[in-house]
Amino acid sequence: MKATDISFNKNYYMSIFSEYINKNILLNISDELDASEKDLTDGYRQKIASFVNNMSQWYGITCDSIIAWVKDIYNIDVHLSDIELMGIYILFEQNEYELFGLAFRLEFEIEHGCGIKITINEGKYEIIEIGTGEVAF
Repeated sequence: MKATDISFNKNYYMSIFSEYINKNILLNISDELDASEKDLTDGYRQKIASFVNNMSQWYGITCDSIIAWVKDIYNIDVHLSDIELMGIYILFEQNEYELFGLAFRLEFEIEHGCGIKITINEGKYEIIEIGTGEVAF
């Protein structure tokens, strides 16, 4: 994805295709952010594009965290095939450090799914919070 490809519609989202997981996902900018109402800087767009393009670096750790969370909370064994990324939420202002929300569909828990907040700390992806779907927002 190129930074120049980022253009949200009036409902604050856009559909993107991820070659890494071979599916379309929604990219949303929170309507609670000032950034949702302003022109996005090139640097901001680049941060978003970089996160999407680096999915191979963070997708595995998020799925591993979901598997551990489900085992701990529900005492159920889930597998990668039970986890589906549905959306990426942009949760940071243009002058802030990156914070993204990830919404996952879980095969056994379709209604609530799983949500993750993830940031970049010293060049590494770090999960801040994991829980039911609303955590992603």
